[in-house]
Amino acid sequence: MRFSSGAPDELSLDAALVTAPSGERFVSISACYIGPLDEGQQIIQPLREYGTPVERRIAPVPYLQIQSAGDSLFPRGRRYYWKAQFMREITDQAIDTMLAAYMTAPSESLLVLQQVGGAISRVPMDGTPYANRDALYDCFPISIWDNPSDDETHIRWARDLWDAMRPFSTGGVYANNLGEEGTDRVLAAYGENYPRLAALRNKYDPTNFFRLNQNIKPAT
Repeated sequence: MRFSSGAPDELSLDAALVTAPSGERFVSISACYIGPLDEGQQIIQPLREYGTPVERRIAPVPYLQIQSAGDSLFPRGRRYYWKAQFMREITDQAIDTMLAAYMTAPSESLLVLQQVGGAISRVPMDGTPYANRDALYDCFPISIWDNPSDDETHIRWARDLWDAMRPFSTGGVYANNLGEEGTDRVLAAYGENYPRLAALRNKYDPTNFFRLNQNIKPAT
């Protein structure tokens, strides 16, 4: 957390608790620096020198490769469930809670901490529909499986972990990470900006024709 919070805008860091095919549990850190190579090498050096990682794969790569890096984890045809929420900080208690909850994770499931903040936080809250500009991390468990008979087990694990992390959440959520979670969660995504968006819906789509989304209903 200290390293990511002090990083320049050109550096983005994500962390995840992951499970190897062997069943071993690991922490994975992804770092992406967009800028001159020599500057990037210098900035991420403290991260490279920390600890003794099981594997290290930091190298210059094309942007398209970065964008598709996670594709192998999410092929079409498998079953997926996740549930997200924003956090302002990662306290020791939050870490303990995450680790304890992840110990019960089904095979291939993940717990992701995605960095936000930075330049995002310097835009006024009412400058765009996105309202959760005080968040520093997006926290979401992801369950991955194949057999429909395992649906309840995998969905319940993700929901239970989300519930366990709720006390550390800002209450907000990123709209693109929402499933079918109801109006209250859509309100959590847009916060104080929701009434303005509802007014725009009234003006341009009063019948709510375009509703197959995280729906902002016409104001009444």
